[in-house]
Amino acid sequence: MNEIQKSWLVNAYEEYEKDPVIKALIQVLEVGFPLPIFSIPMSLIGAYVTDLKAKKLKTFFDELNKGDVILTEEEIKSNDFMNAYFETVSYVLRTKSDEKLRRFANILKKVYAKNLSIAEFEDYIAVFNDLTDREFAILEIKHRYEQENIHLTTQFNECQLTNHYWENFKKEVITSLSIKEIEINSFLVRIQRTGCYLKHKGYWDESLDEIGNTTPFFNNIRKAVVSEADFQNR
Repeated sequence: MNEIQKSWLVNAYEEYEKDPVIKALIQVLEVGFPLPIFSIPMSLIGAYVTDLKAKKLKTFFDELNKGDVILTEEEIKSNDFMNAYFETVSYVLRTKSDEKLRRFANILKKVYAKNLSIAEFEDYIAVFNDLTDREFAILEIKHRYEQENIHLTTQFNECQLTNHYWENFKKEVITSLSIKEIEINSFLVRIQRTGCYLKHKGYWDESLDEIGNTTPFFNNIRKAVVSEADFQNR
């Protein structure tokens, strides 16, 4: 074990000393499940954790350890939770974004809190993993414009309403996400593969742009991956 790995393990042990549940979730990564997870020595994960994985897991467990959902020893022993846990960790170890790591932790906490069924979890986490950070950000920006203009739904059809703010939406995407205007349609076409966005069709005044709306499916994913504190502020 190199010094960086050793340092992370020592720090993890000290930080989570008073939280045996988080310590157990760290330990169980090396040896699998089912097992008596509260009797595994910390040294068993030493060979498993590489420098990069250690940093990712540290971010993930820090978010998982936040107090809006308190994990208990008995609950995490359920097959459903542990299956969701291992699936989440497999995504965590493949992602690059710290923000995405924290959102993976949020969706796992929603499973634990029984706010998501296992079937919903599997659908939402797979699609969320498939979305890049910028694709998810585009969807969040578009969703915000939809909510800010919802009071106009009685005055316009869906296509007209979206046209009402479309240029402002594009300008924000260009400015905040460093996406060129010519690329926006391509991003929106790719996003549609996930079921999170649908182009308006069948209107006489429809545009060559991929003008459309986010879907209820995206809103469910958004609620699942955003922490309760962040969700209340959006």
